[in-house]
Amino acid sequence: MKPEMKHAASQALYAYWNEVRGSRLAPRRLEIQPARIGTLLLDTFILEHGGGHDFRFRLAGTRVASRFGMDLKSQDFLACWSEGDRDLLAYHLSAISELGRVGLFTGEAKIAFDPAGRERPEPRLFELLVLPLVHTGQAMDRFLCLLVPLDEPATTPERRIQGLKLLAAEAIWPSGVSGDCRQFDDRQLPLDPQVRHARIVRQGRRQFRVYEGGRVDGGPEPATAERI
Repeated sequence: MKPEMKHAASQALYAYWNEVRGSRLAPRRLEIQPARIGTLLLDTFILEHGGGHDFRFRLAGTRVASRFGMDLKSQDFLACWSEGDRDLLAYHLSAISELGRVGLFTGEAKIAFDPAGRERPEPRLFELLVLPLVHTGQAMDRFLCLLVPLDEPATTPERRIQGLKLLAAEAIWPSGVSGDCRQFDDRQLPLDPQVRHARIVRQGRRQFRVYEGGRVDGGPEPATAERI
C-alpha cells in the first residue's frame, strides 16, 4: 500500500530514501547524497538517537532552524512537543530505530504571538516524515526527517514556532510487517492513573488518549497515553 503522504516534498524524500535503501531496512547515513535532494534540504534535519528517550538534533536545514527561531544543533527534539505527546513520540521513534519502519506524523504548530498583531495567530498544520538511517555499525541510530507546513499561506510572513502538538501518527513498513513488528506495534504505553485532561491522537486505524498532565497532588506532570 502506498503511504498517504499529503505533501509532495514528503513523497519525494521517501522515494529517494527508498531507492537508496534497496532491499535493506535502511540506507547508511553516508549514502544519502545532499545533491540528490537539494530542493528539500531547507526543510530537512537529522536526529541522533542516544538511547532511551534521548533524541537530539544533529543537523537542521536553514528553514527548519528559522521556523523555530534558534540553532537546533544538540537540542532535545522531544522538548519541541507538548508534554502529553513526548512518550508517544519516543515510542514511535524507538520503533523506527529498532525495526526500520518509517514514521509519518501530522500535527499542529503553535505560532509565536506578534505583539504588533491584532489577534493571536492560529496553529498551522504540518507533516513530519521520519526515515531511519544506519550510522554506527548496524544500528539505526540516525533519522532523516522532513518538516513541512500543510496550510501555510504563501503571502503571510513566517513566524517562529513555539511548540508542536501531535494529531496523527502512521507507521509505514517499506519491507512489509513481520509478526515481531506487529507485537511491538501493539504494545500499550504505560498509563499513570493520576493524570487528567486527555485528547485523542490517531495512529493509523487506532486512537490513543493522550494525557496532557496535571497531577491532582500537584506533583510533576507526566506524559502518558493509552490506546482506546
